[in-house]
Amino acid sequence: EEEAFLVSLYQFMRDRHTPIERIPHLGFKQINLWKIYKAVEKLGAYELVTCRRLWKHVYDELGGSPGSTSAATCTRRHYE
Repeated sequence: EEEAFLVSLYQFMRDRHTPIERIPHLGFKQINLWKIYKAVEKLGAYELVTCRRLWKHVYDELGGSPGSTSAATCTRRHYE
């Protein structure tokens, strides 16, 4: 399931002419794209996470540093 998701994601990004050239990082850790997708899905999908301001929860789920002040914003930008 994870592999199919990644293949689909990379194809989608290529089709819209914004290919993923390198995996983004949060802090010093590379983001697991499957894990961030599942974390957002678990909290109700993008719109709900954004409306309820749950991006910090997504960041925490990814194992981010608890002291980061821009965690929510960075997590959301990388997801987008």
